[in-house]
Amino acid sequence: MVNVLIAEDNVYYATTLMNALNKSNEDIKVCYITKNGRETIDILNNDNKIDVIILDLKMPIYNGIEILEMIQDKERYKDSCIVISSEIDLIKKVNNNDIVHCIINKMIGINEMIFNINELMENKENMILNKNIRNRIIQELLYLGFDISLKGTKYLTNAIEYVALRTDKKIHSLEKDIYPILSSKYTEPIHNIKCNINRSITAMYYECEVEKMKDYFCFSKDIKPNVKTIINTIINKIFT
Repeated sequence: MVNVLIAEDNVYYATTLMNALNKSNEDIKVCYITKNGRETIDILNNDNKIDVIILDLKMPIYNGIEILEMIQDKERYKDSCIVISSEIDLIKKVNNNDIVHCIINKMIGINEMIFNINELMENKENMILNKNIRNRIIQELLYLGFDISLKGTKYLTNAIEYVALRTDKKIHSLEKDIYPILSSKYTEPIHNIKCNINRSITAMYYECEVEKMKDYFCFSKDIKPNVKTIINTIINKIFT
């Protein structure tokens, strides 16, 4: 479910847009319709459930430009705002804002508006899904006793995430596939990537209780799990 805030002082236009969105996509939930800048900024700075902002630039009390400047958690709302306006001078002032996903002229038809909004919704749904998967991976690693602050744990988290987002959920090759991706992302030699991951696994091995580890990986004896075993086991626990 993608939660939406519509900041629009024209109540008729906002209601029409809300109804059209609800009909076009059942995974969209319009949580708020705000009629001025103060209401809008209060919600955006105090309700962390909003995923997408539909923002009219010409608003009472604070206009859309001021609202974008006053948003406290700019990283959370990055690429999350659809600006609707027919004011060319105002549009120019938000054209390069990191929070703004796209700008739609208010004079275009409602169908074109919905198309652009649904496109962002799809992007947001994928982002939310990916975030949920990453959180599950981190929970599993913490359960085993991995130190999240270690470089190797970060690399391992990313490796599991890459596999989790694949359709087949399978490791094709650590050496030819996973390690080169991590090496490119972090500009680290493959040797360093592997060494850091192995150090992280070793630290976990000495931290985790023997019976807990044997039960988790279905081992019959006390052995240190390798990278492939850890990735496959965590993938199976998340998706089964």
